[in-house]
Amino acid sequence: MSILKHWIAFFLLALITASVQASTPLLQLILPDKREISLDEAALAALPQVEFNTETPWTQGMHRYRGATLAGLLAAQGVKDAREIEVFALNGYQQRVDLALFAEAPLTLARYQDDKALTRRNKGPLWLLVPLSAHPQLNVSAIHNSMVWQVTRIEVLP
Repeated sequence: MSILKHWIAFFLLALITASVQASTPLLQLILPDKREISLDEAALAALPQVEFNTETPWTQGMHRYRGATLAGLLAAQGVKDAREIEVFALNGYQQRVDLALFAEAPLTLARYQDDKALTRRNKGPLWLLVPLSAHPQLNVSAIHNSMVWQVTRIEVLP
């Protein structure tokens, strides 16, 4: 096979891979009525985004995070008065989160750290996070338990 054919095959494979990755669901959202909604990169990016700088107990130094707020995600699905969610991570970890604890801070599905997409190796693709540096009263272990990384599914509890 000629070099040109190898390059064409390589680019086609890269294009197909990028297309599949772009439409791969990053998050499964289960609503109180048990409807399941799959959200991919584009769906999450279409939501209003927040950006904040914060230190965390799990990272070194200050970092900038960006992503959709949980409130924005739920509002986009017509969920108004959610009180609790169950968050599930890639590694099997799950945590029930009382949303009343986050009335003062934007509980965010961080997708980017320092303008780079979060990966499985650095707590991604989604990390449920709040700006702890701006809200030091939340920088306690009870809240830390709710900062789930590698989030794959969120269930809104009735």
